[in-house]
Amino acid sequence: MATTLDLLAPPLRILLISPQPWAGLQVSKHHYARELAALGHTVYFVNPPNGGDAIRLSPSDVPGITLVDHPRMPASRTKYRAQWLFIWAARRRAKAIARAVGPVDLLWDFDNARQFADHRAFAAPFSILHVVDMLDPGDTMHRHADLILGVDELLIAEIAPSKAPRHVVGHGLSPLFARAAQRRLAAPRRRDADAPVTVGFIGNLAQPAMDRERFARLVAERPDCLFRFIGPVQGGTPESHAWADTLAQRPNVELAGLLTGDALIAAAEDVDVWLLLYDYARDRNRGVNSHKLLEYFALGGEVVSSPIAAQAGAPGIFMAPREAPGEIGAKLDAAIAAVREGRDTGWRKRVELALANSYRAHAERIAAHLKAVMI
Repeated sequence: MATTLDLLAPPLRILLISPQPWAGLQVSKHHYARELAALGHTVYFVNPPNGGDAIRLSPSDVPGITLVDHPRMPASRTKYRAQWLFIWAARRRAKAIARAVGPVDLLWDFDNARQFADHRAFAAPFSILHVVDMLDPGDTMHRHADLILGVDELLIAEIAPSKAPRHVVGHGLSPLFARAAQRRLAAPRRRDADAPVTVGFIGNLAQPAMDRERFARLVAERPDCLFRFIGPVQGGTPESHAWADTLAQRPNVELAGLLTGDALIAAAEDVDVWLLLYDYARDRNRGVNSHKLLEYFALGGEVVSSPIAAQAGAPGIFMAPREAPGEIGAKLDAAIAAVREGRDTGWRKRVELALANSYRAHAERIAAHLKAVMI
């Protein structure tokens, strides 16, 4: 057990709570876990409750990261109807996980679904509540955390007052995309002027806030462009799966499926325009920030997006205004025209912006916040 909490120095034992499982799409919780392991720390990655019958520890595919699986929460149906009962049951589960894992130096909680409302039950000397998505409706609990972080001030403002310091730490860029960004800066892409414009999307095609109707229209109205969707149809409704099936039948659409690592970067190599399109009314994060745009910036193409507050001022971004979401089509056409005309809209500055937000850089910022709290 460490006597101080320095993320950049002595190895720590860190218990990380995630609302998403280790397997599947890799998002911020996974990237922080990997970065912490790369720094030499031992990370226990707590998956969301599943259908198992006991708490189980198993090695992950990354050295230094151990997966923690645990059964469905008892009294889970009382989470909102009898909150006190659910919190009591969650405290018992927290103590059981702590016994299975053993003493830890730091609890790092990314959960926005309030699996554990009270960090004290884990008996960790220090805890972080890290909000990267909007909390569940009605959830304002500060979890008794010692430090509160969020990707945007709006998300932090949802949390009830406490004595814990609060800081904004934006979304991060994973090492995979950081390496791709560095390669793009070192060797800018030479595009074949006669090739059709390729429009790309990376992510879950079943994501609830995705504006599928408008997406389908954009594809249908631009038959001379190739639309490449990189990502699974994970979870979602029968409607979202039917939408993806219909999309796959169009001659100007490629569904690449879930790709990771070098295969993902290879599929992104010849994409000219990246597209992020969501329905503000269905977006639980209210368009405040997006890790997806950092990934798009890193890859070097033009970027077209629904309104995202944190990246609205990014160099050369084609972003539809919140009051006129229908303008996304005109923004896409403007980006396509820039590609065909060979205009430089600031791709290099966008790549550099992405690199300035690597997970290693964020770990260094958080290390400084931790030190300030410990003084």
